[in-house]
Amino acid sequence: MLLQTRIILFVLATVTVVAGLLLGFAALREDALDRRARELELERLETSWQLAVSGAVGRIDQGLGRLAGDAEIARAVEGEERGALDRRVAALGVVTAPATGGITDVNLLSKSGELLYSTDPALEPEPLLNRGALDAILSGQKLARGVRLVDGERLVVVAGVPIYAGTGAGGGQGSGAGVTGAAVAGLDFVAALDVLRRTTGGRVFAVTRNGAAFDGESDPLWPAVKPLVRPAERSITTVAGGGRRYALASLPVADLAGGRVATVLIASDVTQAVEEQALWSVAYVAAVGLVLLGALGLLYGFLRRNFSTLDGAVKALQDLSRGRAMGYVELPAGNDEIGRIAGAVEVFRGVMREIERSAGQRERRLRRQQRFIRRQMEALAVTLEEDARQNLLEELRQIEAETHDAQSAQSKGVGDELGLLALGFSRLATRVSTQQVQLTQMVRDLREALEDKRRLISLQQELEIARTMQLTILPQVFPDLPELDIAARMIPAKEVGGDFYDFFPISEHKVALVIADVSGKGIPAAFFMLITRTMLRAIAESGVGPAETMRRVNNLLAAENEQMMFVTVFYGELDLRTGVLAFSNGGHNPPLRMTASGAVKEFERTPGIALAAMPDMPFGEKSVTLDTGDMVVLFTDGVTEAFNGEEVMYGDPRLVAAVAGQSSASARDGLDGVLADVARFTAGAPQSDDITCLVLRWRGAADAPAAILAQQADPVA
Repeated sequence: MLLQTRIILFVLATVTVVAGLLLGFAALREDALDRRARELELERLETSWQLAVSGAVGRIDQGLGRLAGDAEIARAVEGEERGALDRRVAALGVVTAPATGGITDVNLLSKSGELLYSTDPALEPEPLLNRGALDAILSGQKLARGVRLVDGERLVVVAGVPIYAGTGAGGGQGSGAGVTGAAVAGLDFVAALDVLRRTTGGRVFAVTRNGAAFDGESDPLWPAVKPLVRPAERSITTVAGGGRRYALASLPVADLAGGRVATVLIASDVTQAVEEQALWSVAYVAAVGLVLLGALGLLYGFLRRNFSTLDGAVKALQDLSRGRAMGYVELPAGNDEIGRIAGAVEVFRGVMREIERSAGQRERRLRRQQRFIRRQMEALAVTLEEDARQNLLEELRQIEAETHDAQSAQSKGVGDELGLLALGFSRLATRVSTQQVQLTQMVRDLREALEDKRRLISLQQELEIARTMQLTILPQVFPDLPELDIAARMIPAKEVGGDFYDFFPISEHKVALVIADVSGKGIPAAFFMLITRTMLRAIAESGVGPAETMRRVNNLLAAENEQMMFVTVFYGELDLRTGVLAFSNGGHNPPLRMTASGAVKEFERTPGIALAAMPDMPFGEKSVTLDTGDMVVLFTDGVTEAFNGEEVMYGDPRLVAAVAGQSSASARDGLDGVLADVARFTAGAPQSDDITCLVLRWRGAADAPAAILAQQADPVA
């Protein structure tokens, strides 16, 4: 590479690095400013959202004031007169239709927290406030204001105030009268969104905590916003739609208990700002590029003017190096750089003639060496096997190729035939030694592989034994009872699993149903499953009932739980005389009940968490009366969370549909039908969790002899 070119490239690299640093620093500064601007925008929009909620709460307070300040309401709450409350609330006209933007939900509660009046027509309506917020109102500590998820699917802006005894007749907060109850009212969540639209001027969307849209879906911008929804993320990003660009802010919405219930998305038009920013960025890059091109142009002109004389001298040297002495150009003599180059050219011409003579002698010597070493190596190769002979001949060809290269290390280091012969045999010895080392290592690796295979086979045999023992522990054959038909199966994801089911008698006319899922998989989960099953059987047979049984088992498991494992359990006790199934649920999937008409619905949920998570935890208990022909399906999350090859989850709706298709099937056929539907869905995809299912078909009450119940109660026994 010419000196002139190297100088230009050096300066070009320097200027490029400086320009890159300038652009990099500018980009970093712009990025920092952009992050700060995004954070300020998020804070502004969060403030707007709080103001929107406050505006909605203000509407609620108008109606709450009428309720809490009404003397008849106060007396009816104090006397727990539900009928009087129904008539008085209707007379006040506080509750309006959702389309009017007024109050849609009202709760009136006694001092003990009992729900006396609710606009929810359900038999057991869910209160608008949880117990913690309600206690704060009843104690007069603070008023409840915020968003609440009602019935697990409906979002409401709620506010609550205490009701004082004697209101309207000299009573009230300032009269010394005590709190006699609480009034809680709710406004549809969309009302707060409408206020937010008016205050921000942007497009507002809202999604549930699962990412499903429930407001703004009709907006033309929604198809572009939907892929960017991150329900649990507080962020701001950009989105394009309709030829415009928008800043999309995502604000998680928390309920009064602190949990996230929804996400509000606000799209603000930033098209003009984005275009201006892009224009300034292009102008900045163009300015830097123009400066760089100008600097390079000036450098090129300077070097071209100063290097023209030196270019002539270099051309003359190139002619001499190629043996073209007639091409020599007379260069000016002197003590400067050009004169010294001219003297060096004359010396170079004499050296070239000497090199030509030496080259001829070296070529003749190299040909003799090649013939000698080829004869020696070919004679040695005849005694070798085919592979070794080919490798040796390849070595010979390499040596010959290097001898033709006058600058190679071999040509410079070897001066006669003996040197070449020694070099060839040295390479041969090196190759033999290398092959010996490789062979020794291969033998060692083979021995280690055989030992690893032996240990693997032994481990697989032990795991297969453990799998057989675990499946033997679980009931495989169920008693033939006139009242019910039952079947169950567990399919472990590994050799052994952490799911289990059980069915055993606890008295002459009662049997127990159990299904459970231990955290984790493999050997640890299997051991924990066995411990849980043993404890559950021992305590259940004492007849203390589902809730107390769960509480005692939880305390025993949590006492020495160093591995911090836990197990979700559904435990039920079925009275064969009445068909009443009393049950308690410790964090497990609620079973499905299919009536004789084919309707499928979940069991009611009871208070309780997974066993072994925390000691001294309370567990709730409920009961359901089975009708003749009802089918009950108990399952673990391995059924609903099975995935197919496209990473799509089986899910609760598919399970409900599968159960509904077994309306006339026996317990065994219903079990096979549900598991077959799961297998068809996964279509051979790897099983990620244990799959366990128990199906019970109630035939109707009848006398069940104790001997039949005890038969096959425990296959291990």
